[in-house]
Amino acid sequence: MKFEDVREVWMKLVDADVDVLPSSDGTVYVEAAPESAFSLKEHSGKLSILTSTWWKLRNLPRKDKERVRLVVRVPEGVEISGGMKRVSLHAEGTSFGSLAVGEATAELRDCTVRKLAAGFTRLSGSLYVWEKTKIALSMGSLELKVLELEAPIDVSVVMGSLRLSLPEDCDAFVDAVENIDGVILNPRQLFGSGEHRIRLSNMRGTIVVGTWGDENDV
Repeated sequence: MKFEDVREVWMKLVDADVDVLPSSDGTVYVEAAPESAFSLKEHSGKLSILTSTWWKLRNLPRKDKERVRLVVRVPEGVEISGGMKRVSLHAEGTSFGSLAVGEATAELRDCTVRKLAAGFTRLSGSLYVWEKTKIALSMGSLELKVLELEAPIDVSVVMGSLRLSLPEDCDAFVDAVENIDGVILNPRQLFGSGEHRIRLSNMRGTIVVGTWGDENDV
């Protein structure tokens, strides 16, 4: 399935294996298996992709949830937002406005994301930070490598571990604004001019902020 003149993609998914990949010709492509597991609607430049109500009801009584497959190819300039639960997500070279994942595993490779929320999730990846970025972890593990830092980052951890690796030549000031009952390694650091502030808030988790190649483990 292909969709032209799409400016925004919204996804709400459960029990799925999901790939989000670049599209080179300005068109959004969607491959779904089975197609009946998804509901797709396009209106005024916004494409919505949801797990269908029929499929959720069919899968609800199953102890071992049946997985479905979704591949979405998105051109540059089209922003993706949404929420995903019990998914395996792999994304490359795409832009997320907001992304919420729960009970999931995820990899974001060479992506941007303005607002990331994760719970009971293991997520790793590499990000370009060109706009202010918010990262919130309620429980799980996040390991993120910042490829370019051109804006501030707000980090919030309730439980779990987060490792944030910055470029050695970045301009950042790392500031622990709150640490109730957790561990923050290297809570105050200055890189270059310190232009971009990295705010850390931690309740009962572990946060490590360093540069590429640091040997500290979460």
